[in-house]
Amino acid sequence: MVLAEAGYITESGSLLRMVSDFCTEIQAIGEALHSGGAPARAVEMFVEQYFQSRALTPDEHDKSERIRYVSREELVKADVRRAAAAGVEGEKVRKVHRFLNMAYDAYVHGAYETTMELCDPRTGLFHMRGHPEAATRHLHEEAVALKLHEVVAAVEVTAAVTSTEDVFDAARASRRAMDAMAPWKRES
Repeated sequence: MVLAEAGYITESGSLLRMVSDFCTEIQAIGEALHSGGAPARAVEMFVEQYFQSRALTPDEHDKSERIRYVSREELVKADVRRAAAAGVEGEKVRKVHRFLNMAYDAYVHGAYETTMELCDPRTGLFHMRGHPEAATRHLHEEAVALKLHEVVAAVEVTAAVTSTEDVFDAARASRRAMDAMAPWKRES
């Protein structure tokens, strides 16, 4: 939030992308643990890859087999399943995930549009001390607030599968309170 408030929108967007990935991973593992039985193969592979030993030298890395890491798309399937079980259109959830990932990827990978957000077209200079426009900063502050909702949901799932009742109750109460406030407020 500090980065967004100060107008460092690229840095804020890049961190939001990482947080989004963490939440997707947490939700996928949480859904697998909560449902019981064998986890989806993508979740199983993700956990294996997470704990896999890494090469310690360039030569060791060069000789090792190339790893195809589990994609976000595969892990998002857990959110789609949970949404469908809750009566929410799963395909809509997948589309929103993909859209948000595309937007945050633009900050991480330096897309033209996100790079040019940092440039003042009148002077041709880059905003080295943060974006000067209050509306742009506010938009990024709202994105951080919305991502906080996702983080609280991930904490809620984690607490549910680890049977940490106090944390679960606090996270659920926080998420429900957020649901009733802007920018999360849902229309009935």
